[in-house]
Amino acid sequence: MGVAERLPYPEGHFDLVVTSTSFDHWKDQGGGLRECARVIVPGGHLVLSDLFSLWLAPTLIFGHRGHVRTKRRATTLLKRAGFRTVTWHRLYQLIIATAVATK
Repeated sequence: MGVAERLPYPEGHFDLVVTSTSFDHWKDQGGGLRECARVIVPGGHLVLSDLFSLWLAPTLIFGHRGHVRTKRRATTLLKRAGFRTVTWHRLYQLIIATAVATK
């Protein structure tokens, strides 16, 4: 175990990385996604399930400044981290969504 920004695994160690409702708490979301990409083999997948909704945008003003709370911003970070494709799936209609990203 470790923090997302410093995963204690070698490069290309996993076919699949799954994170469920922790992304919103990562201190450096971009850094954590880069670490996920680092430990995933080429063609491997990241499943990222968390709070992503335009309804959450006002929370950025108060407690989550600098954090990703929308699918659009999350897709941008995933692409910057090195993931080629990102597909989105709704788990709870209003706020919880899952991204499946392929390296």
